[in-house]
Order: sequence, then C-alpha cells, then structure tokens
Amino acid sequence: MLVILLCLDTSSSSSIKDVSSINDVYNLLSNYAEKLMNNSRENILKTLIEPKDKFQYHNYDSMVEKLKELNNKYPNITSLYTIGKSNEKRDLWVMIISDQPLIHEPGEPEVKYIGNMHGDESVGRECLILFIEYLCINYEKHDYITQLVNNIRIHIMPTMNPDGFEYEYKQTVHALGNGRLNANQIDLNRNFPKLEFERLNNKNNEHNIVIPKQNFDNTNNYLDELTNTKEKLEPEVRAVMHWSLIYPFVLSANLHGGALVANYPFDSNIQDSTSKESKSPDDQTFKMLAKAYSYAHPKMYQGNACVRFNDGITNGAAWYIIDGGMQDWSYAYTSDMEITIELGCNKYPDETDLKSYWDDNKGALLAYITQVVHGIRGFVFDSKTKIPLSGVMIHVNGIEHNVSSYRDGDFFRLLTPGIYDITAERVGYQSETKQNILVGSQSSTYIEFKLKRKDFSNTTSINNDTRGTFSAFVNLTSTNVRTLYHQTKDFILHQNLFLIIAGIFALLVAIIFIFVVIYLKFCQKSTSRTHTGFQRYEPLVQDENDLPIMERQNGRKILRNNHALASESSDDDDGDQTLFSSKIKKPMIP
Repeated sequence: MLVILLCLDTSSSSSIKDVSSINDVYNLLSNYAEKLMNNSRENILKTLIEPKDKFQYHNYDSMVEKLKELNNKYPNITSLYTIGKSNEKRDLWVMIISDQPLIHEPGEPEVKYIGNMHGDESVGRECLILFIEYLCINYEKHDYITQLVNNIRIHIMPTMNPDGFEYEYKQTVHALGNGRLNANQIDLNRNFPKLEFERLNNKNNEHNIVIPKQNFDNTNNYLDELTNTKEKLEPEVRAVMHWSLIYPFVLSANLHGGALVANYPFDSNIQDSTSKESKSPDDQTFKMLAKAYSYAHPKMYQGNACVRFNDGITNGAAWYIIDGGMQDWSYAYTSDMEITIELGCNKYPDETDLKSYWDDNKGALLAYITQVVHGIRGFVFDSKTKIPLSGVMIHVNGIEHNVSSYRDGDFFRLLTPGIYDITAERVGYQSETKQNILVGSQSSTYIEFKLKRKDFSNTTSINNDTRGTFSAFVNLTSTNVRTLYHQTKDFILHQNLFLIIAGIFALLVAIIFIFVVIYLKFCQKSTSRTHTGFQRYEPLVQDENDLPIMERQNGRKILRNNHALASESSDDDDGDQTLFSSKIKKPMIP
C-alpha cells in the first residue's frame, strides 16, 4: 500500500504545474487584458489574425459543418462534443479549445461561453463561431492566444436554442422576435429552478446583501435534487444544468441581445423588497467581471446606447426582475460565476452589420475569459496520504458563498484585490484556515491546504458518561450522509488510486475464480464418469412405437444421432450402434 501511495503522490505532483511559472503566465495574460480594457486595445487587436469565415448567418446545418471543419483542421487543440438535444432533436454542440482538449488538467481553470439562448438574439451565436476560429488561427502565432489556450480550457456553445434560431432564420421580418422561445414555446431564461432569497443575517450587512435560502446551498445540491421542481425543465435547460455540474467551470458568460450592457447577479430578488438592487455576496467581484467586458468594448462602457447604464454594467434586478434565470442558478448551485452580456440594441441585425459587431466584441471576449486568472487558486490534500481531496468547501471569511475543490483537489475562487482569510472544510477532516492572504490585481494567489483527518478513536468506547457524545457523533444529518456518499463517488472517479486498488482486487478475484473453476471441473469430471457408466447399461423402457426419433436405415430401425461427431457417417452399416458414444462424455439421449 505504501508503494501505491508513493506512486500516486509522484504522479499527482508531476501533474501540478510549477506555481512560479504559472504566476508568470497569469501576469502576462492579465497585462494583455488590461491593455484591451484601455486605449491600447487596437494595438493588441491589429496584431491578431482575423477569421477567414464570411460574416453571415449560419443555419443549423452550416453551423455544424463549420464546427466540424474547424475541429478537423485543428485537432490538437479542439474537441467537438454535444451535451444533449433540443426539443426538435438538434444537438447542442460545444467546442473545447485547449492544448489538452480531451482532459481536465489539474490546476487549470475552465471557462464557458453560451450564445443564442433566445433564438432571435443572433449576434452572440455568430460572434462565438468567429471566436472559435479566432483562437485556433492565432494559436502558436500570437503569444496572448497561445498562453490563453495553453493555460485555460475554453468551452464554447454557439447556440443553446437551435430550434428557435432555425425558426427565426426562415423569417423575412425579424423584429417580431418569434424565434425567441424554444420549440415548446418556453423562454429558456425563465426555466431554470427558481431561487428563494433571504437577507443576509449579519450585523455588518450594511450593503443589503441577499443570499439564496439554506436549501440552495451550492455545495450540497446534486442533479437529482435540482430537477425536483414543480415546473417541467426543458431538455435544453436540463442539458446545460447537467453540463454545468459535471465540469468545474470557474467563469462563464451568456450572450444575449436587445441592449448594450453587462448584467450581473442577482436577476431575482426578495419578494416585496424595497431595494431595487439584489446584491449577491460577490457583488464587488461581479462588478469587476462586468467591467472587464464593458471596458474592453469600444462602446459599452460609455453607457449611452438604447438604455443608459453607468459604466455599461448593471445589477440584474435593478434593471428588471426575472425568475428562473441561468446566471442566478449557476452562481447558487455551482462554483461558477456567470454574467449575462447584451451585445447590442438590434437582436437580429442585417448580415452586413455582423462585421462591426465582431469588431466591437472580439477584444471583450478575450478580456473577459482572462479574468479567470484573478483571485485565489490551489489544491487540497490529505496531510497523511497526500491524496488530493475533492468536494472540499473553500470559504472566504466575510463572503457567504463557497466554492468546492474538483476531483484532483484543485480549486479556483475569483476575488477582487484585497486581504482575505480562507478556510478549507470537509466532512471527516479538521478545517484549516489561511490568514491574511494577499490577492493582487494580476496573477491569482496560490494556496495549498493539507487537511488532517479527525480522530474518532475515543468515540468507540461507550459508557454512561460518553453515550450522549457518541450518539451526537453518529447522528449525522441527511446532508452529511449525502455528502459522504458523493465523496465516495468522487473517490471512485479518482482514476489513479481507484484503478490501482481495483486492479489488485480484480487480480485476487480472478485467482480465486480460477481455483473454483478448476475444482468444479474436477468434480464434474468425476461425477460425469460415474453417471455415464451407470446409464450405459440401463435398459430402454420405451416402446419402439413411442420413439419419434427412430428411423429406418438399411432395413433396420436405429436411433437417429443428432449430436454425432463430424467423423461419424450417417450411412454407417454397423448394426451395433448404441445410445452412447465413447467419444463424448454424456449420453446422446438425456
């Protein structure tokens, strides 16, 4: 077992990228993003190669053809997959762009873009198709894109509502917005599980922060519970929920149309609230993320488009309240921070205007996903075995929202610059707190936790004095039991350790099985000999006329041998045939 653990520890450490070199890369990426957010924007963009695709709308078939073409052209950095199907059975395609597109690299953050959630809001769809090619064509040709692809795993879904767009695409007039809904006439951005809010019960809550009620704790909710809702979840919504839960997304954006603004959580609010804003615990971080997109856009930050917004950003509920929105659900149920970006006042502009929309948004699309390098990052290990720990809650003191570590023990927590106390907690382990962690404005700060198992050895001896304490220990809540269950599943999914242990176990089972088979064969052989010898001399009691398998051959009645060996001829003239053959071990008539 020690050898196994040593091998595992070596494998794990070799997969964790060097902290110092990653810091240097993150600083580089952060510098590029800063330039995109100020007057140096055009200087960066003019050094990048433009996509070769035409500025045109792609219907479903042409979009799939384009995605497959890019996947075939850049197989080393792309992976094309589907997360499910729409109501009309169209695949919901996603393209991964990464130097290791097929795997999650421990310590590497994952981000996602989703477009065309409303079928008539088409700009995001076309910008994301162009953005995929933009990343691919500049890889290993521009340092910014190369480092971005090498150090961030990027998932891009051009359309979440292919049915709605297909309907809208066929219309001659697009101002009516008939393709907004999916094929089942449901608004997908109202179909996610609705949240119930309460005001943060904290004496320091001077900013009127609201939080989802306790039953919406993002660290203890799983897909079977998420889908337990009175309202039917559409297949597109269910697919995105499942996708969001199985991938460790850190940062996301959902592209819409109809305004020019970056909208951040919460979209919903406490019922009968007197405050227009619905501030999340991460309100400052969300503002930082929204400004990253707005400031990298040549017009959005000015805030004077069809609807006026200061700095081109807004709290969702302060604009207008919606229930069942995707960005609120993502924040409440996962470790992902998501905003909604409105790309322009015209939801379905003419094809001749697509180039100007692309020019306005390409730099902002780059700057936004680069924000994933900020905050804190790190790993959590078992202090004794050095095994990475998944499902560990990472809590920032003063912010009532946790993230959790993934299967390799890695975690990411986006934060604004400042000094924080960070705590790691997991059932069965002693919590650990790192105090006064400095978070800068560039590379995220690396933290490593090594949690110690709790010592329950003294709780096994029960007497009158300790019975109450022991009962309290074993009386786990249903939440803890569920957490233990899912941590067990996480352990099984940990490939290195599980495969080694499973291999040893399988080998032992195979050895035992072989011995059992040999023993049974030996017993069967002995029994078969005895049984056959006995029946060899047993008289045939049936009358000849009662034997339907009798046939006449050469003037004599014989028993047809349906199981005769190939070497035995059916026209044998020997009249001394028997009911048994010496060449087989069992009687020909059972």
